[in-house]
Amino acid sequence: MARRYGDVCMAVSIVDSERKPMPQTRRPVTLKYLISPLLLGALLYGLSLSAYATNPTHGIKGSFDDQHNNGSVVAEQPKELTAEQKAFDELLYKIDSGQLPLTTQEAIDEQLNNLSELVPEGDEERRLTFMYYRCQLSSAFNPGEGIQIANSMISSAKNRDERLEEGILYLCLARYYDGSGEISDALLNIEKAIDIGKEVDDKILMADGYVSRCGIRSLLGENDFALQDCIAAEKLYREAGTLDASEGLIFDIGMIYRRLGFLERAEKYLKRSEEVVEEEDLPYGRIRVSLQQGFMEEQRGNYDKAISKYLYSLKIAEDNDIVTEMVPIRIALAGGYNLDGQYGKALKELELADETRQKLGNSGYDGMAAMNYGVAFSNLEQPEEAERYFNLAEQSMLRDNNRRYLALLYEAWANSHRRIGDSAQALEKYEKFMKLQKELDRQRSDQQTQVLRFEYDSEKTEIENERLQQEQKLKDEQLESLQAARKWQILAIILGSILTVVLIWFSLRQVANSRKFRLLAHTDSLTGLANRRQIERALKKAMEQANQTGKPLSILMYDIDHFKVVNDRHGHSVGDVVLTNLSNFSKELLRDNDVLGRTGGEEFLAILPNANIDQAIQVAKRLQQEVDLKQYTEIESELNATISVGVTEFKHGEHMDEFLRRVDEALYQAKENGRNRVEFVN
Repeated sequence: MARRYGDVCMAVSIVDSERKPMPQTRRPVTLKYLISPLLLGALLYGLSLSAYATNPTHGIKGSFDDQHNNGSVVAEQPKELTAEQKAFDELLYKIDSGQLPLTTQEAIDEQLNNLSELVPEGDEERRLTFMYYRCQLSSAFNPGEGIQIANSMISSAKNRDERLEEGILYLCLARYYDGSGEISDALLNIEKAIDIGKEVDDKILMADGYVSRCGIRSLLGENDFALQDCIAAEKLYREAGTLDASEGLIFDIGMIYRRLGFLERAEKYLKRSEEVVEEEDLPYGRIRVSLQQGFMEEQRGNYDKAISKYLYSLKIAEDNDIVTEMVPIRIALAGGYNLDGQYGKALKELELADETRQKLGNSGYDGMAAMNYGVAFSNLEQPEEAERYFNLAEQSMLRDNNRRYLALLYEAWANSHRRIGDSAQALEKYEKFMKLQKELDRQRSDQQTQVLRFEYDSEKTEIENERLQQEQKLKDEQLESLQAARKWQILAIILGSILTVVLIWFSLRQVANSRKFRLLAHTDSLTGLANRRQIERALKKAMEQANQTGKPLSILMYDIDHFKVVNDRHGHSVGDVVLTNLSNFSKELLRDNDVLGRTGGEEFLAILPNANIDQAIQVAKRLQQEVDLKQYTEIESELNATISVGVTEFKHGEHMDEFLRRVDEALYQAKENGRNRVEFVN
C-alpha cells in the first residue's frame, strides 16, 4: 500500500476562505478517498468521510494536468497483501469513513488500541501510518493537549533517530496548531516536514507537506504560491506512483482558480470533480463541489443559481444525516438570500444554523454569521439590531485578520448607515472598505500575473521537452536504418553512400540558398527579426484567424526612448548593439506563439494571439519594467535604455490600417505622458 496519512486537522473544511474565517487543510489518504476533518467544538467532534476519488482526467492547458497525459510516469502494480495487512487496512478504512461511532475520546482510544495490535510486524509503511493516526487522534477534543502529545512523540522520534517518523509527526503538530488558529506555527512545522522529506528523499512526505501548505496559503490569500505548492505536490505524488493522491488535487486547484478570479478554468476543474463524486456516490464530495459552484455563481452575479447550489448541498446533508456540515451550508445559503434580497429567508437560515451550532458546540463561523445577520436586519429596517451584529462581526474578523471579510463587512455597514441617513458613519465605513478593497484588488492582480507567468514558463518547458523527445526519436530511427543498411553488400553500400552524399550535398546546397534568399527577404538584417513587410503579413494572417475563430488578438508597439541621444553620445555601433540586445531580450520575455518584428529604426511591433487587452497590458508592463531594469554597463558605464509601449486590441472586422493607427496613437500617448510607460487605446 502507498503510505498515506489521514487528514484529521481540527476544522470543518467545506466552506472556502472567502466565506469562512476558520482555517482548513486537506491531506490525501489511501483507498481513493479523503477524510473530512474533525469538527472543532467544546462538546462534540464527528469524524466523517469527505471522499474524493480518482478517475483519469483530461488535461486543461495551462495547468499541472498536462503532466497527467504525457505518459512519463507509470504507476506500479499493487502488490498482493498479506492477511495482516488487509486486516489493518480494513480497520483503517472504517475509522476514516466514519463507519465506527467515534463521538468520544474513549471510543477513539479503543480503536487506536485495536489498530495498534493490527500493525504487521516489519511493515514500516503501516507502522508510520499508525504513528500519524495515533498522534492526530490521541487528543481529538483538545488541540492544546494535542500539541503537547505531538511534541512528546517528536522528541521520542529524535532520540531514536527516526527522521522520517519525525517529519510525519511535524505534519501532525502543524494540524493541531492549525486547528488552534496558530497559523504561523503551523506553517513553521510544515516547513520542517518538507525539509526532512528532502533530506531522506521521501517524495510522499514532501508532497503531503506541499498540500498542507497549499491549503493554508490559499486561505491566507496567497493563491499564486498555493497553486505552485499544489502543482509541486501533484508532480511528487505521480513520481512516487501514488496516482490516487495526485488526482485528488483537482478540487483544490479548481478552488484556487476560483479565488483568483479565473472562473472558466475553475468551472472546468469543478465539473471534473463533480463527475468523480457522482460516479463514486460520495455525499461529502457532492457538498464540497456544490458549495464551490455556488460561490462561483455569486462571483458571476447569478444569485438564483448560487441559491440553487446551496439548497442542493443542504438536501444532500439532510438526506445523509450529515449534521456537522449544515452550519456552513446554512450560512452560505443566508448569504445568497441576502444578495438576492430575500432577507426574511436569510434570517431563518441563520437561526437554524445557530441552533445546530449550539448543539455541536461550534463557534467557528461567528464573523460571517454576524455580518449576514446585520445585512438582513439593516434591510428589514431594524438598524439597532444591524449595528449590534455588525460590531460583533468586526470583532471576529479583526481577531482572525480576515481582510476579505472586513471589506465585505465595511461595504455592507456603510450601506446600512446610508440607509438611515447617517452620512458621517457611512463615509467612515466606506473609506475603510475602499482602502481594503484597493489592497485586495492589487493583491489579486499581482497573483493573477504571477500565475500566468508561471503557466507560460511551464508551457515553454513542456514544449522544449517535446522537442528533445522528437530529436531523440529521430536519432533512434536513424540508428535502426544504419543497422539495417549493414546487411547490404559492400559494393552496394559504397555506391549507395556516394550517391546519397552527392544528392544530400546538392539538396543541402539548394536548401541553404533557398533559405538564405528567403531569410533576406523576410528578416531584418541587424536584429534577425521579421522586417516590416513580414510582420505586416503576419498581422494580416493573425487578423484573419481572429475573425474566423472569434478569439481575441492584441498588439504592442514600442520603441526606445531618446534613441537618437544614444547614437549621438555613444555612436551608431553602440546603438546597433542596444537594438540587437533589446530584440533578443524581448523574444525571451514574450510567449512562444507571439510574433515580434522591427518596423523602423528603433520601433518594434509584437503580435499577441489569443490575448485580450488586459492580458496584453500585463505583458507590456512586464516588458517595459524588465527593460527598465536591464543594464548595459558591459558596453558603456553610463548607458541605459527604456521603452514606451502602446497597446490595443483587435476589433473583429476592422481594417489593418485602423488597427495600426490605434496602437500608434497609444504609443504616442505613452511618449507624451513622460515615456518609459505603457498606454492603451480601446
